[in-house]
Amino acid sequence: MNIRNSKEIIQNILERYNFTAIYSDSCNKFGIETSKNYADGNDAIDFLYSSAVIGSKSLGFFTELPFFEVTRPLRAECLFITQTLPKYISTPVIIIKNAEDISARLTLAVKLSVEHKIPVTVVITHNAANNYTDFERANNDLGRISPYINASTFKQSISKEELKETYNAVNNNLMQVLPANLTDDITLISLQHKGCFPEYFVPEIKPDVFKILSNDIYAYSSEKDLLEQFFFNNYSTEFDFKEREDKIYPQINNLLCPGCPFVNIFARGVEKDTIIFTDITCKGVLETFPELNYLTIDGYMGIISSEVRSSTLFIGKASSYKSHYNNIISKRGRVILLNDSSVAKIDGFSSIRHPKKLNKIKNTLYPYSCNNIKKYSKVKIKLHKCSCIKNNAPCSVFEKTLCPAIYTSSNDISIDNIMCNGCLACKLLCSQGAVS
Repeated sequence: MNIRNSKEIIQNILERYNFTAIYSDSCNKFGIETSKNYADGNDAIDFLYSSAVIGSKSLGFFTELPFFEVTRPLRAECLFITQTLPKYISTPVIIIKNAEDISARLTLAVKLSVEHKIPVTVVITHNAANNYTDFERANNDLGRISPYINASTFKQSISKEELKETYNAVNNNLMQVLPANLTDDITLISLQHKGCFPEYFVPEIKPDVFKILSNDIYAYSSEKDLLEQFFFNNYSTEFDFKEREDKIYPQINNLLCPGCPFVNIFARGVEKDTIIFTDITCKGVLETFPELNYLTIDGYMGIISSEVRSSTLFIGKASSYKSHYNNIISKRGRVILLNDSSVAKIDGFSSIRHPKKLNKIKNTLYPYSCNNIKKYSKVKIKLHKCSCIKNNAPCSVFEKTLCPAIYTSSNDISIDNIMCNGCLACKLLCSQGAVS
């Protein structure tokens, strides 16, 4: 298995398509290098759309996707990525609620854009964007043509009749690939949380979910108005869903991956006043732990080869480690290797099967890296022991771990067991013993 976190999967797929015209507002959470030279979303849409018309592969990240009209056929793919529904549908929209769907649905979006010569929007929800799954590599070469422009390029247009035919063809494609699988006993509709939600939307075509939607269905309070307005704006249909109290994901600038090795290492395996080095370049980790100093493994060996009196620690990839380093670290320094290559053991290192076995002394082979996070037993919250709930205070464990598997409402703190990998950092860091 090749376990990757969502952001790595998204970055890997998008970079493989070699997009050349790329824009982002503050919504870009996926580590893709982008241009920020455009004043607002409408200007960015014009930039990306025009680029795709002449054959430049275009990609945009938007906090809120503006409405625009599809007027000209594209000569290259054009994707718009966001984490919430657009107010008005102006392109086909593919929904990604689960991490295991990221690879297939991003690839599907690119193929639809290429084959039907229109932009496609992809909504990647919070849960999908902050998770991990097995990643199957694939050949995504679609054999596209090179960009060009001539006098007639921008005179070409799509008539309303042609656009309607295109939307019908897109809808037929999506029906075959993403069947609705609807049942009559649906009680909850939700985009960001567990609950029924359409797999896709196509302009001017009412989705099958309308056959079962009614005012008797619940919606979370944070989504109720948004969903009601969305269905009214795009389908002229009014709903007044029943309101359910939210499972609110903590609002914070940076979230780490579930089971992030660095959370456990800092909680269990670091002595006070240790100078810490790493060759891991994850922005989230480096921002969360400012005490980390970037250095290659060779650079670290150079430092500890000298008479260094300070306590030092290097955290790096096992695949970068060479056996002759043992002669150096046996004398001074300490190394924790993140097992990114599934090796059983490395001479001179203590291999552990679970993060809870980590200590502050030995050179250690950590059981996984950021790229192949393992899954352990489920974690539970004992609410009767939780002082954060009793005192109506923010979840202290979340503030220490930044783990997206922890979410709260006004009188509840829960663990998303689909997202949680069971690393038990939360159990260690909860001073009340409310995690088991």
